[in-house]
Amino acid sequence: MYRARRLSGAALAITMFGVLVLTLSASAEAQENQTVEVNLTQSRDSGVNGTATLEDVKGGVKVTLEMRDLPEPGIKHINHIHAGGTCADDRAGRTAPVTIPLKTITAQDDGTGSATTTIEDVSVAQLFGEDKERFILLHAEAKKGEGVPPGIACADLAPLAETGGIRPAPLFLAGAISILGVAVGLFILHRRIGAEN
Repeated sequence: MYRARRLSGAALAITMFGVLVLTLSASAEAQENQTVEVNLTQSRDSGVNGTATLEDVKGGVKVTLEMRDLPEPGIKHINHIHAGGTCADDRAGRTAPVTIPLKTITAQDDGTGSATTTIEDVSVAQLFGEDKERFILLHAEAKKGEGVPPGIACADLAPLAETGGIRPAPLFLAGAISILGVAVGLFILHRRIGAEN
């Protein structure tokens, strides 16, 4: 009887370990497959606004900008991800360096404009990470000889926890630790019951 109980305890522990491995693997996959949408709001009373959707894809992140209320049809608007600052900094005249250029948007007759850029070798989690402040900035029309034009719409890429998102890795890790704790507890209980018989 003791040997049968010991074997059933070992089988339970092995099963729980398998569940732990599957949970951690699901955690890694969930962390790599995130989609986050942020709102670009007007800067410098431009009236321009829109959304940026950042989606994990194979090999990188797809960034899709959908802008509204662009002031003049046919005008090309450069846009970038800047690192080391926020939209508030840019609006106060202290813009951060460009780290990732995004595809140019051309204003349409109805005031809309869109562009999609795939950024290689990065994830959504990294772009929204706590290691550095980042923001997406859409610029006004570039005029010859005047340098980089000011931003007219901006969105902070704040850490996901601050933007109401849930980071999947800690969530799954907490679940995995709970499962492991239950498995160890049941294994010890089976051993004690077996030892008493």
